[in-house]
Amino acid sequence: MKRLWPDLHHMDERRKTMASVVGTWTITTDFGCDGSIAGSFDQTFNADGTWTNTIGSNGRWFQVEGLVQWDFNNAAKLIYAANLAGSWMAGSLGYTTAGGLKGCFGAHKAGVPGLATKALAAKHIRPDTGQKY
Repeated sequence: MKRLWPDLHHMDERRKTMASVVGTWTITTDFGCDGSIAGSFDQTFNADGTWTNTIGSNGRWFQVEGLVQWDFNNAAKLIYAANLAGSWMAGSLGYTTAGGLKGCFGAHKAGVPGLATKALAAKHIRPDTGQKY
């Protein structure tokens, strides 16, 4: 006999095993998505929906299943959005203003081998906001 209702037990099990962004991640950015890595930094996503990073930025985040999105308190209109799969995520970033800087990023949860970190001082670009310093 064909079921008319979803298997609620299966749905509950999926919820228990879904990846969570909560924790510390190493994020590597590429402004322009041209293969030129701007740099890497650590970012901690707190269970209360806030985040902070090692460069001094902070903001709010939310997750819906495998999609994570966050914004910045110190960079108006900058949004990151990623697909989350286990201890890895990849996505797009950009300012929502016309002509705003856009890019790509990848990340791995702390303790997972990741991309090599490029020297930030050589480029003088903050890898989280794309702003020159």
